[in-house]
Amino acid sequence: WAGGGGGGGGATYIFRQKDGIFEPLLIAAGGGGKAYLKAQDNSLDDAPLEQFENSTAVPGVNGRTGAAGGGGGWQDESLLPQAGKSLLEGGEGGQACPQALAKLQWTTSGGFGGGGGACTSGGGGGGYRGKPAAV
Repeated sequence: WAGGGGGGGGATYIFRQKDGIFEPLLIAAGGGGKAYLKAQDNSLDDAPLEQFENSTAVPGVNGRTGAAGGGGGWQDESLLPQAGKSLLEGGEGGQACPQALAKLQWTTSGGFGGGGGACTSGGGGGGYRGKPAAV
């Protein structure tokens, strides 16, 4: 079983071009997509219990093994279609995992700005994975 999760939100980037090189000024990371949860009790009297759907066929390793994709940062690279693209690669959101596409036609992609594609778990939010900056 796969599908039901939400795509990760894309990051917002403010940058400038200096001597032909893009330089980040401000980066607001996107939020991660919500995972699919299945209610175990539909009673209106009690708060419904929720539990993650679980499948060893869809391991969660940041978009590398068919699960939800990680978010793209400023200039990191990934060849995985579930992973969000970095801003310098175009900032495109990642695709949903192959299992969700095949079984449910679950096509929830990540948001523009590098959001990761969804599966049962939610995609990672786009953002910046960088080094310390001088103050």
